[in-house]
Amino acid sequence: MGTAMNGFREDEVVVLSHWDKRESRWIETVYPKVGGRLRLAHEENAELSVTTEIVRYDEQVAVVKAVAATRKGVFSGMGMASVERDQKIAPAILELAETRAIARSLRFAGYGVEFCGAEEISHLSGNQGRDDNPEKPTETAQPTGGQEPPAPSNGNGNGNGGNSGRITNKQLNFIVNLGKDLGMHSKELDEAALSLYGVRMAHLRVLEASGFIDHLQGMRNAA
Repeated sequence: MGTAMNGFREDEVVVLSHWDKRESRWIETVYPKVGGRLRLAHEENAELSVTTEIVRYDEQVAVVKAVAATRKGVFSGMGMASVERDQKIAPAILELAETRAIARSLRFAGYGVEFCGAEEISHLSGNQGRDDNPEKPTETAQPTGGQEPPAPSNGNGNGNGGNSGRITNKQLNFIVNLGKDLGMHSKELDEAALSLYGVRMAHLRVLEASGFIDHLQGMRNAA
């Protein structure tokens, strides 16, 4: 592959290979990463807006809607992740769903529109076709387009996970439900978390999440 592919750099794509039995040859399929789509969108738009909204989140499934506003118009995309499908990154299904949603909205906006996103095939294993031709190496997609998955919890810290780890699914689900009680959407919860801790709610640490929960419960009790 050359130094560029439809505007994407080599480090912005994943190439997976599979053995085509009918043609008796290896077929390579290109999947751009969300970072490449974002770079192209920023380069083309003086003002770019990408917003996300949690449609559904529980301990098994996460569904997120993303809306990308570019000079060509407004484009939305949905992203879903589940513990069953995305076992390798199960603690971060909300982040993965958000990444997939953003990738799809930017794809619909015309940035790599002909290519499925690397994040959408991240659940595939890296051994496709090896039984047919074991000498051919196969690359594996990066699961979250460069996002760091949460640290695993160890059962400490308010019963929700390690004190130094990333917010747990249980805490995040509780925050979302508290937000619903207060009439707060995910964007408003993110703004509140940014104001208090400097990060969006999905990137809070365990102790920060515990403090945020206390803050929201205080708001609910005072209402």
